[in-house]
Parts: sequence; structure tokens; C-alpha cells
Amino acid sequence: MKAKLTDTGIRSYQPRAAQYSIGDAACPGLCIRITPGGVKTFAFAYRNKGTGKVTWLTLGRYPDVPLSRAREIANDARKTVAGGGTPLTPKIERAEAEKKTKTYADVVVLYHDAKLVALRSGKKTRQTLERVGRVYGWDDRPLSSITDDDAAKMLHHIAVKRGKKAAANQTKHILHTMFKWAKQPGQKFVTVNPFADLAAPGGAKVARRRFLSAAEIRQLWNALDEPERFKVSPDAATALRLILVTAARPGMVAGMVGGELRDLTGPSEHGPHWSLSAERMKAGSPFITPLTGLALELLRPYLQRDPEARLFKLGGRQQLHEAAKRIVEGLKMERWTPHDLRRTSATVLDRAGYSLEEIGALLAHTRKGVTAVYARWDKFDLRREMAMVIERSLRETLTERPEAAQLAA
Repeated sequence: MKAKLTDTGIRSYQPRAAQYSIGDAACPGLCIRITPGGVKTFAFAYRNKGTGKVTWLTLGRYPDVPLSRAREIANDARKTVAGGGTPLTPKIERAEAEKKTKTYADVVVLYHDAKLVALRSGKKTRQTLERVGRVYGWDDRPLSSITDDDAAKMLHHIAVKRGKKAAANQTKHILHTMFKWAKQPGQKFVTVNPFADLAAPGGAKVARRRFLSAAEIRQLWNALDEPERFKVSPDAATALRLILVTAARPGMVAGMVGGELRDLTGPSEHGPHWSLSAERMKAGSPFITPLTGLALELLRPYLQRDPEARLFKLGGRQQLHEAAKRIVEGLKMERWTPHDLRRTSATVLDRAGYSLEEIGALLAHTRKGVTAVYARWDKFDLRREMAMVIERSLRETLTERPEAAQLAA
């Protein structure tokens, strides 16, 4: 049924047992729908060129949306369809327009709440995003206004003007990930990711292969007997040794809590071990690390502390990096980092004949297809075996005389 719609006519239409519609003879595709409850709503019908089916676009309730406004929206929608586009409702159009005006600072907050809050590195990532917004004046700019030229200029400043190439690469990765999220359906704050086609500002990432030789292990271990010589705390010295002994990540060791250490006195089914919660793990799954006799020797002086508190008085893994830097400078060693101690342990296992997959089981590398609960104890006996191999190798290295090692070489 069609009629030239008027306000008087629309007000006169009465509800029926079933919903019915009256088309507007003055505006092709526009109609007024009347529900059994008496609700009157404007709608626009058009044929979707992709599916060939008639699609209805709800324009809003009458009289909230006046007849004149409904005709304007319908005419605009008809032009959009004629041009090959898909018309949107005013509500969706307003939402899309609002998204395009979201500032960089607004999106950082939304991104944090949607993605970063659940990540172990979320706080640090948010700090990087906020620092970029503050330093480069992006906070009050619409996210969609940030171009690839803006992105390249910012990264160039970090890599060249400030001389921090690694930080520039990391910043690019962080921002690329946020813009990728902001571009996805459901967000659509931007239509283009300005970081997508940019080269690494600090140059291609070079995989580190540094590990300590037997002589360097002895040199380091002996130096850690007197850490004060290098302005390194005893807690940092013990933590560095534990990274080498357990092959754990520096951040895991720095945040070690007494309550995470289990079955230290035995006897037990699994023996002494270190139980880490999902929140403490990079992959977000709980993990069990075996503790050898050498690890226990290092830990015993700290076990009297509050089991709910951290064992080591450290400001985080950054303090371990600073300690390593001071030791390297004091001993005039080739540069190494706390993570290189972990790589050194993995190298011991590699030389002992273990496969990369087996070594990964001790290093807590992510394995797809294994549930978190099963992964806690998955291959634990193998992990215990490899931990013992590391301990045996370290004890042999530390008790071997330097001159004997030279003769053997």
C-alpha cells in the first residue's frame, strides 16, 4: 500500500493485529511501519547489489524523526545505493563519525582496556604509547589524522636524533599493533595503518647469539662472590646466578616469591620445584620449573623472608640489566645481558644433544595445542633431567682449574 505521507495521515494510522507498512508515494523506498503496539517507525527499502535481495534500513521512530528528515535520509541513502555503496542509519553514521574523531589518547585508553590489561607487558606497553603521545604531540589529535609521514618522523627522531635504534624498532612494533587493532571491524577508528609499510627504523633486527664460555662463566661466578666491587647488590648477584642455573627468564627470577617454591625439603613425587602462575608467565600459562641442588644452595639464605613477598629486593629485570652492565665494564668482558645467561644454559643443553623442542620445554616456550593445566607438568621429568645436566656442567666448569682448561683446549 502506498500513499503520499503527511504528518496528519501518519498520526491517523492505527495499530492492527499484525505489523503493516505504508509506502511514501513522494519518496521511493521510504515507508512508515506501524506495529501492533502502535510504534511508528520510518524505514528505507533498497535492493542490495551484492545479494540481489531487498534490504531494509531502519531510519528511526516517528515523531522523533520528522517526516521531512526521513525523506532527506531516504534520498541520501538512494544516492548511496546508486553509487554502489551501502547506506547507513543515522545512528550508525553518527557512531562512525565519532570514531573518526577519537583522539590518540582516547584510543590508547580503549586499547589498554580491550587488550593490554590482560598482558604481562601491558603496563609497560601503555607507558610507551602514552610517552609517544605526550612527547610528539599526538594526544589531542584524532587517531585517523596521524599519517605515515608523522609515524616515520617520530621513529626517525627516536632512532637517529636520540640514537636509540632498538627502542625505535620496539616503538614501531607497539604502535603498528595498536593501529592494526584500531583498524579492525568493531573498532574502525582508522581506515589505514600508518606503520604498516614502514621499514624498521633501527635497521633489521639481528638475532643475538651471545653466550658465555666456560672461562667467562668462571669469571662471572667468582666476581659475584663480591658484587659490591661492581656496585651490585647481593640480591642482584644471586638472581643473575639463578638465571644461569634455572634457564628462567630474568623477569621471572626478579619477581620470584617465596610461596612459589614447593617441596623444597621433600620427599615428594616431583621434588623441589618452582610453580609460576599464568599471570607471571609470558605465554599466559602456568609453568613448573625444577629446582636443582645448586639452585637450592642459592635460595636457602632467602627462604626465611615473608613467603608472600618477593625473595629479592629488586626494582625488576631492569636492575638486573644494570647489574650486568656494571659487571661487564668492571671485568672488561664482551657485552652480555641477563638473557644471554639463559641462552648459555640452553647452549649447554644443545651441546649435550637435546633437540630444540626438548630445550624449549625447559625454557617455557609456547607449545600450541596443549592445555594450560597439562602444560604445567608436561615433560617435567625431561625438564628435571635437563636441569641436572645444566647443574652438572656448571659444577664441572666452576671446579675446573683455568690452566687445566687451557691444556684441554
